[in-house]
Amino acid sequence: MADQRELVVPKEKQLVTVYLLGGDTIEGNIFLEYNPDLRTLHLKMMAFLENKTDFFPLSSSPTPEFISKSAVRMVEVHSPEDEAAFNIMHVELVTVIFRDGTQVSGDLLADVPDQRKRLSDCLNLSDRFLCTRTYGKICYISKQAILKVITAAK
Repeated sequence: MADQRELVVPKEKQLVTVYLLGGDTIEGNIFLEYNPDLRTLHLKMMAFLENKTDFFPLSSSPTPEFISKSAVRMVEVHSPEDEAAFNIMHVELVTVIFRDGTQVSGDLLADVPDQRKRLSDCLNLSDRFLCTRTYGKICYISKQAILKVITAAK
């Protein structure tokens, strides 16, 4: 019989604040899969949020809670702000209005080619979460929780 330690999949612990649809917030650690092809925190977060699982463990106490992705409004990542991956993305200043009437303003960050830089192109990517820089923090916003997005006038 295999030793249990041999079956452990390496994961990276990442501190986040999860904002739920009902207004509650929970701070804790999520566990990002190790994948040598995913070199940046952004790619690891997108893989975590976009995988096919409906629930994820959030370790905020001795016993982890399992959070439904469909109940998530936004995930704020506690990380260094200087990650290079966020600096090479297309940036669009927006205000996101949630279904409950609350809103956040900041930079929508989208990894899109030059010919797909319209706001509608960025919002209609197949991903379920949008990446934003809000108040200097990196946040992933669930499209399911959004009522509308307003772009800043240029």
